[in-house]
Amino acid sequence: MAKEKLYRPRVNSAGVRNKIKFYYTEKFFNKWMSKYEFIGLNYQQKNYLMRKLWSDGSVACSNIKSASKELAGLMDNGAIDMGENELIFTPWAPARRFNIYDYPTHVRLINTRGVKFITNKELRLDDEVVIIYAQKNHKSVFSSIEAKINELIDIEMKKRVARKAQSQPWMFAFSPEDFEQAKILQEQMENDEPYMFVPFKDVDKAKSLVSGAPYIVDKLEQDRQKVENDILTMMGVNNVGVSEKKEHLVVDEVNANNQDIEEQSMSFESELQECFDRVGENLGRSVQVIDMNELYAPEEEQESQKEDNEDAQEN
Repeated sequence: MAKEKLYRPRVNSAGVRNKIKFYYTEKFFNKWMSKYEFIGLNYQQKNYLMRKLWSDGSVACSNIKSASKELAGLMDNGAIDMGENELIFTPWAPARRFNIYDYPTHVRLINTRGVKFITNKELRLDDEVVIIYAQKNHKSVFSSIEAKINELIDIEMKKRVARKAQSQPWMFAFSPEDFEQAKILQEQMENDEPYMFVPFKDVDKAKSLVSGAPYIVDKLEQDRQKVENDILTMMGVNNVGVSEKKEHLVVDEVNANNQDIEEQSMSFESELQECFDRVGENLGRSVQVIDMNELYAPEEEQESQKEDNEDAQEN
């Protein structure tokens, strides 16, 4: 008895899901990384800070003076000017000492690179060290949008199946005796013959199979745009007009969406600025937080106003 062969697809669906997840994760990660500018930090500090807020939700900010009294003395005497490098950003862990509001009173810095200028001593919170949080709930940015990214992946997988169903070719089944006649039928179909005459020996065994699946890709795309806009709103990033034209939305919907974006953006910015205000008070370095989204907003409003004026002139 011949061994039965099972068809296995060359493309693994799990692999496709992972690639789609990588695509969307990187897309929103890059939007987050370009959302803020920090006046008073160098590009490496900014990059590390934003990456940690994305993945961990918090990072410790301390002064390099805490690691060495000799270095602190040289800096205080003006012999050495560390500039932006005076501030150190590191992972942190609570030192098992909390106040009645569940805030740690002392923390330890996690020295991931084993360098000498990061102290291993306990540091007093809001005195020798300040914790920078991304959100008021102290959660990471990615954890807040992860469920929505998984929803996007599900929609993309459904779109993939829907497109495959639309591209499924006609399938014909014949008896072995009609194999040569089937080749004639194939040639006639490829030549777009309006009439096809094929003398089958066993007509009852000749069958055609079609998908019959309805076209739903456009509806899935609308769902995808809605979920993506929800994620961008959660991140405080402008999204109306990115994947959905404003003329398709009524004025109230546009205003409500803009308000949600502004409120979420202000929530991020206010939390970051409050943390850096404590950095200035306790560590002596001033850092200003600038939301780049706010800088682009006037340009987008001018472009929108220009389009409205052009439409009014045409009418």
